[in-house]
Amino acid sequence: MSIQDQVKKAGVVGAGGAGFPTHVKVGSNAEWFLANGAECEPLLHKDCELMIHFAPQVIDGLALAAQSVGSSKIAVGVKAKNRRAIEALKEAIGNRDIQISEFGDFYPSGDEYEVVHTITGRLIPPGGIPLDVGVVVNNVETLLNIGQAVQGVPVTETYLTVAGLVRNPKTLKVPVGMRVSEVLELAGGATIDEYAVVDSGLMMGKLVADLEQPVTKTTGGLIVLPAGHTLIERYSKPPEQMARIGKSACDQCSYCTELCPRYLLGYDVQPHAVMRSLGFTASGSELWNQYAQLCCGCGICTLYACPEGLYPREACLEGIVDLKKAGKGKWKGESEVKVHPMKEFRRVPMNLLVKRLGVGEYDAGAPWDPASVSPHSVDIPLSQHMGSPAAPVVKEGDSVAKGQLVAAIEEEKLGAAVHASISGIVTKIRGHVRIEAKDI
Repeated sequence: MSIQDQVKKAGVVGAGGAGFPTHVKVGSNAEWFLANGAECEPLLHKDCELMIHFAPQVIDGLALAAQSVGSSKIAVGVKAKNRRAIEALKEAIGNRDIQISEFGDFYPSGDEYEVVHTITGRLIPPGGIPLDVGVVVNNVETLLNIGQAVQGVPVTETYLTVAGLVRNPKTLKVPVGMRVSEVLELAGGATIDEYAVVDSGLMMGKLVADLEQPVTKTTGGLIVLPAGHTLIERYSKPPEQMARIGKSACDQCSYCTELCPRYLLGYDVQPHAVMRSLGFTASGSELWNQYAQLCCGCGICTLYACPEGLYPREACLEGIVDLKKAGKGKWKGESEVKVHPMKEFRRVPMNLLVKRLGVGEYDAGAPWDPASVSPHSVDIPLSQHMGSPAAPVVKEGDSVAKGQLVAAIEEEKLGAAVHASISGIVTKIRGHVRIEAKDI
């Protein structure tokens, strides 16, 4: 069985957040294969801890993925400040021809476009993907899962950081489908009564609506903040209110554009122009929304650059949706990309970002905890990846073993297989597969 087939069988998806089915990537052909370890979301330490404690597995997965793609150039991108991770990677690489590229401590250094440009010097065409310039990129957790897949081990667990207002911030491995509330208890639980939880990053994550919802293959972290924290209040505002505030207060200073990482890379992203789509100009929204098409949603404009605390990122994301609805979601602008001459001088240092977000007191690390976790039940979503939901291949009442296939993807459809994360009995199938633990 080919590496691609083994990765597909194991249900590996991009663990960096997007959830793109990895078998598609390792079935391509590219000159470069890059491991993205340039973790840049504030308070998250999962990737760093993985590189420190599982460097051999990460590098083995990287080598296998590069072999599948036929890459002659292989590199790992990691922040220079993470010295323990770099030393562990160097030891795991040994005499293999794999380079380590050290990044500065900026946000968003882990953006795929940034990673490709920093390591290879190449610029992905507007609206394109790394493969367009002969590159494939995978997150380090994804690479670890690739290595396991080749050994016949499917993805049944996810690595994540639990940080913020918990008694024992830590990074750990938990079964896919475990409830958020149970994961928080593994870190000692919240230290306050009134709190909220952000899933997978303060900049690009989302509020957890229900603490009983499950973690997935793409959950990178859970961050607990006071319910009254500014970030929580901002994320809790309805879109209509965000737009109304922007319409009345935006003075077109253009700071959001001048500090936009994609704009500085040379892409025609202009959040300040998109803000005009809210209706304070005579021109229609379709004209201004075109400047949102290449936005990556990193949040710098909204959470760092805007002096008035407005929501240009949200306007951009809404603009993208509106263009797609109008059948104009494909980029038709300039194809030439030229790095802005001020790019290096407008980077956003992580320490300043953490301060601006008001989370400095929680930035205390999250060490690896190797403890084994065995929940009484799990709710494993059938859709935790890009593409079509997986179709159940088990029925209620079936006994399943950990690692057993419980949902598959139809041939020719984009998606990923889903496996039991604990042994037990299937008790419910409703957009997820519920398994209640039982020795079988």
